[in-house]
Amino acid sequence: MTEKKKTRRGRPKGAPNKPLMKLPKERINLTNNATVFEILAQANLIEDVDKQANGLRFYSERNGALRPVLKWAFDKNIKSTLPEGKTPYNPNSAPAPDLTESSLRLEFRKFRYFCTEEVPQTRREFMWIQLLEAVDAQEAEMIDLVKDKKWPFKNISKEAVKIAFPDLLP
Repeated sequence: MTEKKKTRRGRPKGAPNKPLMKLPKERINLTNNATVFEILAQANLIEDVDKQANGLRFYSERNGALRPVLKWAFDKNIKSTLPEGKTPYNPNSAPAPDLTESSLRLEFRKFRYFCTEEVPQTRREFMWIQLLEAVDAQEAEMIDLVKDKKWPFKNISKEAVKIAFPDLLP
């Protein structure tokens, strides 16, 4: 019997071009209560930096968590005190973002505890897991990447954030 040579197909593990998250590929009209993920995903589809900045500025007035998420992602002075890597948590199984227990819009005030030593490490990690399990699964996946300074939105640059919010980054 002849042995067949094994052929490898697809992307090798750890390939650099693998996307960090699954992102939408078509534009939709956002509602007034759009989540941070939905806002950033739609801004990511826009090529023009000025239009991106305008959209980010417009929706930041409706969702207060957008600015803190962008600051955490792009400000080099902010260091997470949480363990690096993917957090083990049970993603929220709600069918729509408005059916979850909470959202980043309400929970973003807790971000300061994840970047300081104000609370003990075990309590901080417990609060982080509670936050990830309470918000929409896409928002949780996004904020878990932002914690490690991994930005899943390739078209949204630091330049667009500086244009939208000149006072946000140092």
